[in-house]
Amino acid sequence: MTLLSSIVVRSWTEVLQASDDVQLELFRQAAARPSSGDVKPGFRAFAADLLERGLIDMGEYVTILGGTALVCLKPGPHGRFHDMRTGHDAGELAAIYSRAKYGGVDDIRYLARCLVDYLYAELDDPCSQWTALFQDAKACGDCVVMMTTGWRNVPSTANVLYDIVVEAVNLKLAHLALPTIINVKLPRLAPPCEHYASLSLEEREQVNLMQDHVIPSENFYRWSGVHVIFGDDVLVTGSTADKVLQESLRNGAKSFRALYPVAIDPRVALTDATVEDRLNSVVITHQLDGTLARLLSAPGYQPILRTLRLVFGEGNREELAAFLPKVPAPVWLDLYKAALGNEFLAQARCLPSLVLLRSYLVRLGLLDAAGRVVLGVAVGTEGVLNCL
Repeated sequence: MTLLSSIVVRSWTEVLQASDDVQLELFRQAAARPSSGDVKPGFRAFAADLLERGLIDMGEYVTILGGTALVCLKPGPHGRFHDMRTGHDAGELAAIYSRAKYGGVDDIRYLARCLVDYLYAELDDPCSQWTALFQDAKACGDCVVMMTTGWRNVPSTANVLYDIVVEAVNLKLAHLALPTIINVKLPRLAPPCEHYASLSLEEREQVNLMQDHVIPSENFYRWSGVHVIFGDDVLVTGSTADKVLQESLRNGAKSFRALYPVAIDPRVALTDATVEDRLNSVVITHQLDGTLARLLSAPGYQPILRTLRLVFGEGNREELAAFLPKVPAPVWLDLYKAALGNEFLAQARCLPSLVLLRSYLVRLGLLDAAGRVVLGVAVGTEGVLNCL
């Protein structure tokens, strides 16, 4: 049992009464080598308390349980966010992130480029933790796998983001004669939780226990050493990453790391996890407006689960009919297929909007009267539509 694991056995009052040096030693041991036993209630709150008292900085906080974040944001007044390292306004990054969460093509690529640039620089540094990871994996004949948030037919932003990252970083690794990253897709068998970004820390932990990601068990790690990298688009409460860490290390993973383009100040996030929803909504609000229409109309757009909830939720039911002509018809067909593939027809709050969209697509000739996709249909200036 690690020292940090042992502090959970005692009361937090006793721990916090210990000297600063003792608390820092507990923190540093855990940060240096994550353990599945360290994922217990109160651990992140303990580290956040050290941050609040100025004993560690935000960069050090992120390192607990194997984390790395490129930018750390602190929410300010009037819905603004600031870079915790520089103190500067981070409005531009917050806007990029907000659009990316709903599938903004250029915005996801921007975040991917930031992550790729970071990893390229790390791999060029012979002393970095990332260089050590891949060199050790090569020496031992181990594998390095990337896991992102679980998905059920429709990807999240994190799934799309790290597909791009893994593909680009594997080119670098191959040229360095190092093991390439294996992209492992975590399935989600239960229907995904609605409004996850607005849930409290306790509610998130309950969701993660009952209906989140299906994580590989012991057999996955049996035949080769496996090092796990977990990629997400933001670190808020850490509930998802901590579950993946706990299950991976318990089942036999040799190491665990987590990577994020953005992290949110835990002194806010751990007491009000809805701050994630405020970040998501910096640009893309809960309205069907011109900003969303432009995002959906961008070349290369693909359906994102969060967008399906926004477009087909009951809150926008009255506005949907007027919004439909503002987005290319092939995009609506893709969104319709994605929604049905994710069982949105079984959700009472989404059913009326999907019935409306189906009628619209039938009128355009993209669906037949039975609701089946019509193959090879020319759609205005969009050319020939090739659908499944």
